[in-house]
Amino acid sequence: MGKSIILLKKDFGPGPSTLKFTFLENGEKKTGFALLFEGSYYVYKNQCQHLPVELDWLDNNFLEDDGGFIICATHGAIYEPTSGLCVSGPCKGKSLNTMAYTITRDELVVTI
Repeated sequence: MGKSIILLKKDFGPGPSTLKFTFLENGEKKTGFALLFEGSYYVYKNQCQHLPVELDWLDNNFLEDDGGFIICATHGAIYEPTSGLCVSGPCKGKSLNTMAYTITRDELVVTI
């Protein structure tokens, strides 16, 4: 069985809200984030599909000001929260990499 990251539901703010976490992938430190959006949870690797950079310039700041879309702070690529699909910007048509997770009563358990 793979390693897991435990995220507590109580640590999310009122939606939309994100929680950033770190994990090791092939011995390299990476980050991901979980998103609470319109009552559902989504989990993505924190990497833009245009360039291999993290999406958040300010730590754990993944959403546009109105909270309607995920945005890459480096060059403004816009992603749909529910699918990770890039709808605007240099990576239009590509999608964020999802991460497997399960939901329990109080937690999101992200599988690494």
